[in-house]
Amino acid sequence: MTKLDSHETKTAFAARVGLTKGRISQLVAEGLPVRPDGQIDVAVGLAWIEDNLDPARRNKGGAAATPARVSTRLAEAKRLHEIVKVQRAKLAFEKEQGLLVETAAATRTVFARARAERDAHMAWVQRTAPLLAAEVGADPRATFAALDRMMREHLEHLADLPLGSFGDGA
Repeated sequence: MTKLDSHETKTAFAARVGLTKGRISQLVAEGLPVRPDGQIDVAVGLAWIEDNLDPARRNKGGAAATPARVSTRLAEAKRLHEIVKVQRAKLAFEKEQGLLVETAAATRTVFARARAERDAHMAWVQRTAPLLAAEVGADPRATFAALDRMMREHLEHLADLPLGSFGDGA
């Protein structure tokens, strides 16, 4: 290509600037000048990109990836990989130390504890209602019905409280 012949196809221009041919077509729609024969004047096209395309978005995804750019991307990928390895090792250590528990296991334990407490409260009503009725001289059936209703209302109220309201006060 001579100085007089400084125009390229969209594909060649895309490779030159490190963009895809599809992105060049988008830029043409946004105003990138094209010659009547469909080719791009290199000097005009480069100037247009310099004036209109965000520098951070240049050279993204094109075929013209330079070895330096590939090396930089590879180094960044390796750095991120090392960070992930360290994070995983830290989590494994914390789990080993008993500082972490699996969500599913914690959920099963909390659910089982809540069920056991509910059952214990309902059993308390059955054991206590006749004793209370005898102590105050009331009808055992009416006493049981009243205590049972009140305990169920109390347990429903507890079930409606958000878990955060049971904080340890810390």
